Amino acid sequence: MRASLIKNNILLLFLLASFFGYAQSQLVLTKGRVTDSLVVPDTKNTFSIYLPRTYDKNKSWPIIFGFDSSNRTSNIARFYQAAAEELGYIIAVTNFTEEQSARDRANYVAVFMKHIFSLFPIQIGRVYVTGVGDDAKFASLLPLGYPDKIFGVIAIGDSYFYDSRINLNKNFTHFGILNTHNYRFKNFQANKNFLKRRAVPADLFVYEGGGEFPAQELIKNVLTALTRQAMLKGRVAKDSIWIQNSFEKSLQEVDGYVSKRKFLKAYEELKRIRIDYNQFFDTDYLKEKQKEIKKLNGFRKEKRLRSKYAIKENYLRESYLFSAEEDIALLNYSNLGWWQYEMSKLDTLIAKKEKYGHDMAIRVKRYVNAIINNYKITAIKENVNLEAQLFLNIFSTIVNKEDFDSYKKIISLSARDLDNETALFYLEKMLQNGYRDFDALYEIEGTLALKITKKYNELIEKYLGNSKYFFSK
Repeated sequence: MRASLIKNNILLLFLLASFFGYAQSQLVLTKGRVTDSLVVPDTKNTFSIYLPRTYDKNKSWPIIFGFDSSNRTSNIARFYQAAAEELGYIIAVTNFTEEQSARDRANYVAVFMKHIFSLFPIQIGRVYVTGVGDDAKFASLLPLGYPDKIFGVIAIGDSYFYDSRINLNKNFTHFGILNTHNYRFKNFQANKNFLKRRAVPADLFVYEGGGEFPAQELIKNVLTALTRQAMLKGRVAKDSIWIQNSFEKSLQEVDGYVSKRKFLKAYEELKRIRIDYNQFFDTDYLKEKQKEIKKLNGFRKEKRLRSKYAIKENYLRESYLFSAEEDIALLNYSNLGWWQYEMSKLDTLIAKKEKYGHDMAIRVKRYVNAIINNYKITAIKENVNLEAQLFLNIFSTIVNKEDFDSYKKIISLSARDLDNETALFYLEKMLQNGYRDFDALYEIEGTLALKITKKYNELIEKYLGNSKYFFSK
């Protein structure tokens, strides 16, 4: 439905900008530096832009359009800055305002792109889009609305995952980027395989840890891949020297992985390099190097360990999905103890920091949390009864002890139900788990009577050293 909405609402507007031109601008921009808070005419939206130091208005440039709903256009532009400088891309990232509905956002995309096209000479066939999290879902739908205009998606952390219902244009490339803590890894992998079966160039770039953005080298690799694709498709002149240099640089990265004993990473990157560059010259000889890596002491052990936790992850996801759906349907409070036990086992695995096991446990916990959050969203939309909302939020605090929004929701619901005992219990649990926002404790909805009680204030004073309402002892 969202794909149809985007297509219907922005395709017509996009046709108004059916050519990529350059118009003189009154903007004063500094090349080699991100410029923030630029206004899009006749809108309340702003954008950040980066022009490479080598920018020249007399030639056309590839561009990456970013879309953001979290007030971080500057951060996203700066994230791309080093790669854009090295590989010669313009970066333009705009915000969505809180007032903009889905329909408004769809319409605004065309307005923003048209504005940028009027300012800079953009290269035909080299327009790409990017987003982070929920905005990546939105961005990954844009090629459906612009089938002949947008030629690539860089989806960070999340994506719209295509299926047979979507009519895909083979002229675009989909690159997914996610960290090893992201529970959507299997979705990204399935998405990549689906696209490649339909001859759509696609790849997945995974980085270690839980950071929202990867290291600069990874995003440089992504933009390098986009440039290679453009050369392969004839959208830009083939540069044999550049291709050879990037090939050799990639091989050096593989050697770095081997030296750090990241054997599976080295093997898989070498396979990626062999396939990607084989479209330009013969790389079959790299198969021998792959065999050499497989023979290294530690490769098989690492592979077995990863397989072990991959199997365990599949089992836990299926088991937890079934149990969560059943418990939520029945409001099964009696099974929450089992969930506490299961989460404690995952917490133990996380604390051990064993390779692959640590990240697997984090992904599984986040997967369960996502299941519950989906039910919570539905509960709010459908205005389900207090008891169901209470159960969902209690369940959330078991999976994530630092889900402070759920603690506050429990306190609010319990206070409305005149169950001060439960409200005080979860207030203390929240404080024990590190909550420190003093003022917010007195702004929880529905706690007008509760927050002035002696017990409520004593708990706050016990953990924070002060309370808003004092009582003599």
